[in-house]
Amino acid sequence: MSFKKIQLDIVGMNCASCVMHIEGDLKKLKGVKDARVNFALNRGEVEYDESVVGVPDIVTTIKHAGYSAEPITSPVAGGGHHDHAGHHEASGQPEDHAAHASAESDRAISDRWQKFVAAAVLSVVVVLVEFWLDIPNERFLMLLLSLGVLYFGREFFSLGLPGLARLRPNMDTLVALGVGAAFLYSSYTTLWQPEASQYFLDVAIIATFILLGRYLEARAKGRASEAIKKLLKLSAKTAHRLTESGGIEDVLIEAVQVGDKLLIKPGEKIPTDGVIIEGASAIDESMVTGESIPVDKTVGDQVIGATLNGNGSLTVRTEKVGAATMLAQIIKLVEEAQMSKAPIQKLVDQVSSYFVWIVMLIALITILAWSWWTGDFGLALVRAVAVLIIACPCALGLATPISIVVGTGRGAVMGILIKKAEALEKMKKITAVAFDKTGTITKGHPEVQEWVAASNDESEAYFFEAYTLESRSEHPLAKSIVEWLKEKRHAASSVPLTAVQAVTGRGMSGEYQGAKYRIGSVRFLREEGVNMEEQRDKIEEYGSKGFTIIGFSRNQKLLGFFAVQDGLKESSAEAIKHLKHRGIKTVMLTGDNSFVAREIARQVGIDEVQAEVMPADKVAIIKRLQEEGNFVAMVGDGINDSPALAAANVGIAMGTGTDVAMEAGDVVLVKGDLSKAAEAISLSEATLRNIKQNLFWAFIYNTVGVPVAALGFLNPEFSAAAMALSSVSVVLNALRLRRVRLT
Repeated sequence: MSFKKIQLDIVGMNCASCVMHIEGDLKKLKGVKDARVNFALNRGEVEYDESVVGVPDIVTTIKHAGYSAEPITSPVAGGGHHDHAGHHEASGQPEDHAAHASAESDRAISDRWQKFVAAAVLSVVVVLVEFWLDIPNERFLMLLLSLGVLYFGREFFSLGLPGLARLRPNMDTLVALGVGAAFLYSSYTTLWQPEASQYFLDVAIIATFILLGRYLEARAKGRASEAIKKLLKLSAKTAHRLTESGGIEDVLIEAVQVGDKLLIKPGEKIPTDGVIIEGASAIDESMVTGESIPVDKTVGDQVIGATLNGNGSLTVRTEKVGAATMLAQIIKLVEEAQMSKAPIQKLVDQVSSYFVWIVMLIALITILAWSWWTGDFGLALVRAVAVLIIACPCALGLATPISIVVGTGRGAVMGILIKKAEALEKMKKITAVAFDKTGTITKGHPEVQEWVAASNDESEAYFFEAYTLESRSEHPLAKSIVEWLKEKRHAASSVPLTAVQAVTGRGMSGEYQGAKYRIGSVRFLREEGVNMEEQRDKIEEYGSKGFTIIGFSRNQKLLGFFAVQDGLKESSAEAIKHLKHRGIKTVMLTGDNSFVAREIARQVGIDEVQAEVMPADKVAIIKRLQEEGNFVAMVGDGINDSPALAAANVGIAMGTGTDVAMEAGDVVLVKGDLSKAAEAISLSEATLRNIKQNLFWAFIYNTVGVPVAALGFLNPEFSAAAMALSSVSVVLNALRLRRVRLT
């Protein structure tokens, strides 16, 4: 059994009940494993068995439910898309899809604007005729004018009445019943009871206000999904490919293949993921990782597609294209997160499934009660119309998904990829965070932390000899010393050493101007007869703190030693400080020895250390923390962390780590910056708070508005204006997440 996923654009949804109907029908379809519909994005995602059901069947099912649907092609350069048969095909570049999606959105918004303007013009004429103009047979003119308004609002009837016929009423059903009943009653009195009241003005104003609300809602929803649009626009359109003959050809990005050599000129976007094989430059990666400071890159360093090259010229060998690139993976994760549902949405779905029926029942009771009480059917009808119009399942339907869309989009811009809406909701509950050490708290590679000179003489004058020896070694410790000498002491000039020898796993030696230089482990230098006694206490002191000692000598004299250790990430201490300020317990889980682990923990301020533990031990410790009543997050980057990431309540994977770890995590920190973990928790809190605000006002609005309208305290025009603005206010409140401060 082979399951595939397809996303579809869905047209015609106007409230949460629409979502319930579509999901229900799709899940009943044989061969469909799961179906999710997002009202905020007007999008659906279906997981199906292609041997049982095809894409045309899925589209037809949605159409039979009263909506139209169209499969979405993948917005990934070279990443492919699914056609109507569910097959994988090559697709265009992100900009093409972004431009197409933007054009479709602009057309939809423009169409709503045109309908509103036309209805508004006719409504103004209705107002003039009603209050100021003295025109013969004005009732017939108002009938025609209000009919014109309803023509521009015909979607209320084309979407609402079929839903009622299928016993699946929605927001459009309420509007269609309200304005339709008022129009029919007014038309009847115009033709046969001219002395009775007409409500053409109410019909025109109500329809116009609702059209205005839908226009404003469409614009606001477009702003909510801007994060994806921005990501889509990042990729370069073309690349300068180096030919075998040494020439340069400009090719479209989809023509770039793995292994191609690309020239990136100063100020240009890097076309795709790769490794620098020539040149050096500072690269602005903020658009992908959220890191605001340009990163210095040179030969051997990885570069990310869609990032911006600085002033240097680079030659890059392509390593990933299309759907495999980091940008494509980010877009995919954000889209999946925005399509997922938070647990809090279940309550809304349950309420929404009954909401429209309840409103219709209240409207029926209203018209019967007012007719009996006053004997005026026209007045009773107006009260019932107010009830139908004031109800707003739109606001309920938007409350949760719109906040998820904005929250996950904000996270993506910051370099925080939230893979599921559930994780966004759960992070707020975290009471304990367990960290892997290597590659999470530390950088994951050795760095020289300090040079300890044996005496105050000119020992540092021999750094050029040290640089020459270590630059000939491939050992990671040697590389760390070479980098330190280049960056910290600017000792990057070689000297003509002779008799150079490498002792595997021990060190290097060589001769220059009659002196013999050695660099390596303490054991190696002692075996070579170097006097280490004067520095023995310092060597033992640094060794007890977890440093690796690399000695450097001239002849038999020790010049000093390099204290090497896996360097702390700059953000680690500050991130842990933020977590502890929130009252969150911090624990380090590492396979490293206890001396090193406790020293690292001391430097960053971690509460508890569990050292020399195996992957299975990490899982056991996670479970122990959970049994103690903690809601646990695990932060890690390696394959050995994936079981613990999966066992934790929330798994946070470092984007600089392995694919296995990122797959197991619920949240991915693109840059591997630990401070983003604290920001992710803040984002979770802000998003959940925003959702609750939206739900509170949506529930209060309907709980108060419907009975107030039924009691006759709201006229239909005010109800229409309030209903139109309620869903817009929910979207605008969600948009505040784009600016909320995260600490």
